[in-house]
Amino acid sequence: MGVASKYWKWWVCALLLFASTINYMDRMTLASVSRRVIDELHLTKADYGMVEQYFGYAFAFGAIIFGLIVDRVSPKWLYPAVLALWSAMGVLTAYAGSFGGISALSSLLLCRTLLGLFESGHWPCALQTTQRLLAPQDRALGNSILQSGVSIGAIVTPFIINAMLTPEAGSWRLPFIVIGAVGIVWVFAWIFTMRGQVIEVPVKSGEKAHWTTALREIASDHRFWLLAVVVSCINTTWSLYRVWLPLALQDKSGLAFTEEQTLGRILPIYYILTDIGCIAAGAATVWLHKRGFSVLNSRRWVFTVCSLLVLPAMFLPNLARGEYALPGFSPIQAAMLVLLMTAAGSLGVFPCYYAFTQELSKQHIGLVTGLLSFIAWIGGSSLQKPLGALIDRTGSYDFAFQAGAWPILGAAICLWLFWDLPWRKSQPA
Repeated sequence: MGVASKYWKWWVCALLLFASTINYMDRMTLASVSRRVIDELHLTKADYGMVEQYFGYAFAFGAIIFGLIVDRVSPKWLYPAVLALWSAMGVLTAYAGSFGGISALSSLLLCRTLLGLFESGHWPCALQTTQRLLAPQDRALGNSILQSGVSIGAIVTPFIINAMLTPEAGSWRLPFIVIGAVGIVWVFAWIFTMRGQVIEVPVKSGEKAHWTTALREIASDHRFWLLAVVVSCINTTWSLYRVWLPLALQDKSGLAFTEEQTLGRILPIYYILTDIGCIAAGAATVWLHKRGFSVLNSRRWVFTVCSLLVLPAMFLPNLARGEYALPGFSPIQAAMLVLLMTAAGSLGVFPCYYAFTQELSKQHIGLVTGLLSFIAWIGGSSLQKPLGALIDRTGSYDFAFQAGAWPILGAAICLWLFWDLPWRKSQPA
């Protein structure tokens, strides 16, 4: 491969980074303006929870659907199609409540459900691209570039939205249009970059077992079902805080920060800490292994420490109200300290989880991750509407923090107890 080709493939990886950024920006936009959307469209918290619930359901089913499609259709063409479609759904969200004959809730629900469906195509397309484009020794770096776009999207979105919002009603609609338009620009950049290029790799007949055979092998491994529990727990924590934290920070019955403080300072810092926690967790597993810990135990210890960082979040509202105190800290300082610990721990568990999934199968990791993603999104999303209804009824976000705090610790305990069953030694598929 020549010098020009090397530059080209890394330019494609840069496009993948931007796609991940756009993917998470489209996802974060609604949460960032949720207070205004709820007020202006006259929604309840249960309505908002239902919108996020159906986004998650659509993402769960789409993860399997697009995982199967991308094995048969080149990402060269599938990728821009799904990105254009989810960008269009992002733009249409700006007009929720303006569709003739459809209620505000129904139009918002339709747009976000379709957004979840089409967004789920991002990861299968992106991972297929890095697999087909990069040599084995370059794939880890390519995937790191791809993954970093998620953190970038989470960090920059509140800044962008805060700059666009004005006191005028309806100003929350503009960010959906602008961010959606950025996606369309990406589509043209991808098509231009890929013209005349071939990224398909021929697969010989019989090289892989049929997916039904692989499915039976995976389902017979007890560790798959253990990881189904683990990913349901960690995704529940991440999703609950992603959806409800912007509201809890601004609501008078929550932490009562202003919109500018929430979007301009607190949320960007929160997501910077998630990225730091994620990187630190991966580095910590290497550090522990070099000091004599087994690979398995280094992952379990890091996972456990991250879960303990998240656990104090159940007391965050009590700290903010001064009902509990940390010596030397004001109530708000104590609450912010716990919030930043939660940020670091809640994403820090994911590198360990991904490493555990790679132990299940060497040949069918796509099928493994697709199935686990489906389980994770179905489980976590099912809590969103009931939690919204509870907030409507009680006016309190306390349970949201409590419900998000303990599942990760439960996942850590399961990894210690059940990964190596004494009566069964599992073999990689």
